[in-house]
Amino acid sequence: MTAQENLAPRFKKPGFRDPKLLAGVLIILLSVLGVVGLIRATNQTQPYYVASKDIGIGEKITTDNVTTAQVKLGESAGLYLSAEQVIADGSVATRPLAAGELLSPRSLSTEVSDGRRLVTLLLDQYAVAEYVPGNRVDIWVAYKTEGANSYGDPVVIAESAEVHSVTAQESVIGGTGRSAVELWVNQDVLPTVLGATSKGAVISLVPSAYTPGGN
Repeated sequence: MTAQENLAPRFKKPGFRDPKLLAGVLIILLSVLGVVGLIRATNQTQPYYVASKDIGIGEKITTDNVTTAQVKLGESAGLYLSAEQVIADGSVATRPLAAGELLSPRSLSTEVSDGRRLVTLLLDQYAVAEYVPGNRVDIWVAYKTEGANSYGDPVVIAESAEVHSVTAQESVIGGTGRSAVELWVNQDVLPTVLGATSKGAVISLVPSAYTPGGN
């Protein structure tokens, strides 16, 4: 037997049943599955409610203006409405919602109190800084003059509205300088208040001379 013949068995091509080959293939498969699983875990999304188009204050929430989207929220998930939750019948927007915006519990309401409805106004943060829940205010409005860059004399459109909450608005880069003021207003003046917000009028809150037992 020659030296070449003695070395030949050492360089024999491994078969598909070779234990070392099978172990190597198994290690590669486990590595690939591990990477895929990690990617899926870090990119996990959940369905949440989003506005499918712009929604105005007081507008009823329906399937016509709300849809669902797969979103990855992480730690902020609890701040928004999951599609697994049911939106109560009669829910309305308490503030303007832009198309594509996630819905939060605070952005909707079904509350009615003594014939009043909850409405949200976005106002200058410093102008409303002193108001607290329970305060009574009158809503004054100065409408823009048609065809001119000026405003008419302010008029009161709602009296003795009750402050429900005052929340400073923030963006990803910090404060916006505005606060969302939730107010209880009588249902008969609700259309006027909503109309003022949509017409670009200047809205101001003035402490009311409300007394218990009045309106």
